[in-house]
Amino acid sequence: MSENQNGTAVQGKGLGVTGFVLALVTLVLASWMAVMAAASIALGGSGWIMYLWLVLAIASVVLSVMGMVKLGKTGGKKGLAIAGMVIGIVSTVYSIILVLGLNAAAAISDQYGEELRKELNNIDWEQELNDELNNN
Repeated sequence: MSENQNGTAVQGKGLGVTGFVLALVTLVLASWMAVMAAASIALGGSGWIMYLWLVLAIASVVLSVMGMVKLGKTGGKKGLAIAGMVIGIVSTVYSIILVLGLNAAAAISDQYGEELRKELNNIDWEQELNDELNNN
């Protein structure tokens, strides 16, 4: 365990590092999660994974702030905790934007998807195929 200049044990370093790593992961992989959520929505599912991702981004901010507070009380270096907090806030805002965009995409998909399904059910596919084969 590391100690500060007074000889007391530094606490909160693990929280700061964990918050930093989680913030970095949530920021870097947020776009991939949005693509997976969009694919799920396009296939008729829901984009619940983005809500989970938003919770992870918020957790990174909370962990970083908790680490920063503990490091401040025990005299440790707060650099990674501050970086984790800043990156976590950016990641949280980015995830909120992605969640709002995916919610709008899901609403549009529900609206126009139902209309498209009705239209496709009204087509006589066998007759259409026969007409195309006879024309060529």
